[in-house]
Amino acid sequence: MPKGEARTIAFFTSLFPDCSSQGPVVIRTLDQPRHGAIDVAPADSFPRYGVGSTLAACNARKVPGVKLTYTSEEGFEGVDTFRIFVINADGTGYESDVRVTVR
Repeated sequence: MPKGEARTIAFFTSLFPDCSSQGPVVIRTLDQPRHGAIDVAPADSFPRYGVGSTLAACNARKVPGVKLTYTSEEGFEGVDTFRIFVINADGTGYESDVRVTVR
């Protein structure tokens, strides 16, 4: 990603097979990035389910969810990392290590 620019790096949503929302997805930051900042905000966007997914038809429409945006600190170039915990609307959750390459 270009240095100094805010970029959406992920979009999270929980959908039913008819593409309606199951409810909100919650993102918790476990470890902050060392060389930038992240922002989590509600947004409507296009999901990116795989071709074989039962939810693949939802890719053609904007759905509610949350977007994760990263902005590097001024002058930083390299790899930044952080850890998040994602809680889906059905109560399931998982941790994710995120790596961002800034050029």
